[in-house]
Amino acid sequence: MPELTDAELDQLIDAIGLRRSRRGSQLKPIAHGTYKGARQHYYRKEPLCEPCRQAQNTYQNEQYRRRKQAKGWGGDAR
Repeated sequence: MPELTDAELDQLIDAIGLRRSRRGSQLKPIAHGTYKGARQHYYRKEPLCEPCRQAQNTYQNEQYRRRKQAKGWGGDAR
């Protein structure tokens, strides 16, 4: 099969009535070990890997701590 240029490929796709997927031809690699990586797992409906699960927990704990401090409940008055 001959190699097609991008323009020829676009023209062929339009001619046969195909639609390009909204997510592109390939998904971006997951940023493992980060909150963003955890969100990518959720978006793809995949189970979280251990580094992404830990990053998700760390992020959630930090958000809880910030909300608690903002409301004035988080003082170290013990």
